[in-house]
Amino acid sequence: MANSPHVKINLIGKARISVADNFLKWTVNIGRIVIVVTELVALTALIYRFTIDRKIIDLHDQIKKSELFVKAQSAKEKDFRSIQERLLNIKDTEEDTQAKIEIMNQILDSVAKGNFSSTNLTVSQRSISINGVAFSIFPINNLLEALKENPNVVSLALDDVSSATSGVSFKLTIELKQRLKEI
Repeated sequence: MANSPHVKINLIGKARISVADNFLKWTVNIGRIVIVVTELVALTALIYRFTIDRKIIDLHDQIKKSELFVKAQSAKEKDFRSIQERLLNIKDTEEDTQAKIEIMNQILDSVAKGNFSSTNLTVSQRSISINGVAFSIFPINNLLEALKENPNVVSLALDDVSSATSGVSFKLTIELKQRLKEI
């Protein structure tokens, strides 16, 4: 039996697997798990992308609806602005008129007291001019003092003061305050 081949008998019943075969099986199994996890991540990202796209589409639709609403309201906004501007113009006109009436009442009070023999009034947008004849310089001075206290008067200019046959002839220019528009 010196030249006989060796016969091995395995009593366990399982064939022996080498370390290289075990390593190969382990790497194949890990590779399968990595592929499955990668596919799950890709599938999750794809589903998330579809939900984000749906939200974006919904937001665009909502923006379009809001844009249509704003465009529909623009005509009303123009009407409201026009009304506000007209109301402001009416208010300014009323304030200017009240200021002029107040100044003219002061002038008429002096005329009614008999201080002036003749008066010519010229009313413009921002000034009132008076050409008149007073019996003396004192009624003119009293009128100037009364007009100085009026908050709507910006300046007073007394020109052409001269002696006339029936008293003192004068020309008075009253400059009124300008109102600034608020809008």
